[in-house]
Amino acid sequence: MNASFLKEELQELRANDLYREIRTLDPLRGAWVRWKGREILLFCGNDYLGLSRHPRVVRAAQEAAESHGVGSGAARLISGSSGFHEKLEEKIAAFKQKEKALLFAAGYLANLGILTALAGKKDLIVMDKLCHASMIDGARLSGAQIRVFPHKNYARLEEILKGSAAGYGGQKRIVVTDTVFSMDGDIADLEELARLREEHGFILVVDDAHGTGVLGRQGRGATEGKISAQIDIVMGTLSKAVGCLGGFAAARAEFIDYLINFSRPFIYATSLPPVLCASALEALTVIEEEAALRERLWENARSIHERLVRLGFEMAPLTSPIIPILVGPEKEAVRISQHLLDKGVLVPAIRTPTVPKGKARLRVTASALHEEKDIERLAAELKKI
Repeated sequence: MNASFLKEELQELRANDLYREIRTLDPLRGAWVRWKGREILLFCGNDYLGLSRHPRVVRAAQEAAESHGVGSGAARLISGSSGFHEKLEEKIAAFKQKEKALLFAAGYLANLGILTALAGKKDLIVMDKLCHASMIDGARLSGAQIRVFPHKNYARLEEILKGSAAGYGGQKRIVVTDTVFSMDGDIADLEELARLREEHGFILVVDDAHGTGVLGRQGRGATEGKISAQIDIVMGTLSKAVGCLGGFAAARAEFIDYLINFSRPFIYATSLPPVLCASALEALTVIEEEAALRERLWENARSIHERLVRLGFEMAPLTSPIIPILVGPEKEAVRISQHLLDKGVLVPAIRTPTVPKGKARLRVTASALHEEKDIERLAAELKKI
């Protein structure tokens, strides 16, 4: 087979400043890593609370590895379920104020597993234009009809719902959204979505990957409080503020039992190793008990945002630790990112297809691990541009 298309398409990516490469980073201290023999300061991770290296979380992993080994050996419905899986699911359900929870091997698989199980060819999925790729892929793989409404345009969502009511009768209608949108850092209006759910009777699925551990008085996420009861399924990850790996769905017991029996990414995937379940279990406890970490995160996010405003950048209001600097042209975003990297600060350029063409940006993320001098360094290098 002639594979010349591979080279041609890669060359096209390079010509359009869209080529991507893997960076191999080794952790040092705080938000610092080593890359190609140099010390680099990160402003691009999702380990918002620094829990991936928290002593309590690391110790929990060590103890679980000694007692259970490093692998799970099978899918959950075969022999890959341990007491750690059960305890973590109970913890997540309580944390998310739901009856029951189900673990997946990754957040991406959780969204695929939820949507492909719930929806079929006769159903309708309506989604926010800026939903995460895993939700888009899950919707496509389900075979359902897909309608997309402009970002956070809930008036248009309601129009779609009204227009679909007659045609879909008793078939399922599912509305999906991120809570915190991963590239812009803004937050969905869950109160309005709950109102529409009450009026139009659809299943509401929200992806709280970037809200879990970060938002809410107790760090339970964007769905913390009374609003939780009005959301059918909360999806989340263990790989961001929780600092580990894995995904989950939290919902009423019937929804979770349904996923156990119909969700292919759950049924056929090897389960999370117990060592990761034990780590995440301890990390969620740390989130509950050490509120100072979350306070430090928000202090750092405010400090970064305020400095960028003072430098003259046009910034959206701060609503999450995701702080995008909109640039526009892909080539310019790459140039700025490379300048920062040359100076020892890593802030990758986010380009199409992750964001629309011509809307490239630098995606700065705050962490509780950042020190004030780290933030000063970022601001100083951006000032030179």
